[in-house]
Amino acid sequence: MKQPTIKPFGKQAVLIEWNPSVDNKTLTAVLQVKQLVLKTYTKEVLETVPAYSSLAVFLKKEAKQDDFIDRLSQKLEKIPKAEPAISRVLHIPVCYDPKFALDIEDVAKTNNLTIPKVIELHTKPTYKVYFLGFLPGFPYLGGLDKRLQTPRKKTPREVIEAGSVAIGGAQTGVYTTSSPGGWNIIGKSPLNYFSIAKNPPALLKAGDFIKFIPISKDEYRKIEVEVNVDIYKLREEEKNG
Repeated sequence: MKQPTIKPFGKQAVLIEWNPSVDNKTLTAVLQVKQLVLKTYTKEVLETVPAYSSLAVFLKKEAKQDDFIDRLSQKLEKIPKAEPAISRVLHIPVCYDPKFALDIEDVAKTNNLTIPKVIELHTKPTYKVYFLGFLPGFPYLGGLDKRLQTPRKKTPREVIEAGSVAIGGAQTGVYTTSSPGGWNIIGKSPLNYFSIAKNPPALLKAGDFIKFIPISKDEYRKIEVEVNVDIYKLREEEKNG
């Protein structure tokens, strides 16, 4: 893979960019460099923010931007080829009942599918978390079946509840906090995806895989109670990334 470019990003940050791409090879390289930066430049780095094919590195005020770019460039010239890491697969419970799936009928009609087929296609893939954004902890996922791709709503809702599972264009995701939004709501998950009281605050991270698991309304209520009293155990497996 071609070496990434490094350039100033504002006054106190740098941007590391690979060729624009949405694939596992690029993501593996992004996450490898992220770990290298956090491990090597602990005293200088404030925060890193990965995206599909880039990594923003925010520096502490005492760090010198030009000097950091020079040293990092030399470091990246010697970095070994990124090998796929062992990632976790999280089983995310979702209730597709009409009470929660406000737009599932529209998604079905738009794509000439039945509602059961929408649920089947949505729960079949193992999705990869490429990065978090838009809302705190909101996962940008790869892997939505093309038969489920549905345009965003012409008129966004003023409030979409946290935990709502939705489709917007070629992507699916979970609203991690209550927010306005124009994605099509096809279900709801009872999990808590973001809390400043937890460390880390976001349930998901870049490089994770998730699998949506259909549950009933009764199962939803049971898990919701367990999450609220902090006794719910999220099912987790390992996968070669």
